[in-house]
This record gives sequence, structure tokens and C-alpha cells, in this order.
Amino acid sequence: MVEAFPASVVLGFFCFMMVLQFIWVKVFVPETKGSSLEEVEAKLQSVFEFW
Repeated sequence: MVEAFPASVVLGFFCFMMVLQFIWVKVFVPETKGSSLEEVEAKLQSVFEFW
């Protein structure tokens, strides 16, 4: 398997996945610093309402 893909392809794929994860966090994970548990729950319900 190591010989199947050059290191640049593996690192490029890793970089691509990290960018997707960053976008996921920025879009779907609300900021919870200084919020009560009830406020966090309300935010999460509004974000994932369409699921």
C-alpha cells in the first residue's frame, strides 16, 4: 500500500480532509464559551434541526 501512492498524494489528501473538517467546525459547531448548558442545547437544536 505504501508504494501505491506517493507521499505528495497522501499529504494532499490529508490537507484536503483537514480543510473540510475546519469548514465543518466553523459552520456546524457553535461557540459555547460563557454559555449555560440550556443555551448550548438550544443552539445545537437550532443547528441540527434540519437533520
